[in-house]
Amino acid sequence: MTQDDARTTEAGSPERETQARNPYILNFCRVLVEKRGEQHDPEELENVLEKMYSLYEYMLGYNVVNSLPEDVRGRYLALAEDLGSLSYEKISEACGAHVPDYGQIMKDTMKQFAELYMRNGSLDPKDYPRQR
Repeated sequence: MTQDDARTTEAGSPERETQARNPYILNFCRVLVEKRGEQHDPEELENVLEKMYSLYEYMLGYNVVNSLPEDVRGRYLALAEDLGSLSYEKISEACGAHVPDYGQIMKDTMKQFAELYMRNGSLDPKDYPRQR
């Protein structure tokens, strides 16, 4: 049985991987959908929220890495070259104490995400403005 087969239910639909999700971020995404006036059936809404959550995670990670001092960012990016050996412990060792203000970065990312979503409504990562 392949990994893809293991993720398929008897009905043939892919199962959602069970990942811990921050309920505050999920609620934030749900509020944005409501604020835009979008109407979705429950399954479609779950898909939309999943895409939103994934993009938010991407943006948050990007912003956290960009907030690191240059030398620490370089060490992290070198670690990230070998994704197979990357672990939470290694990430924490490389940059954990060097994130200047995680709460502010998270807040700024939420604001940035909300502006992007309300302006575009689409969830294409290429719309995410890269800042260097």
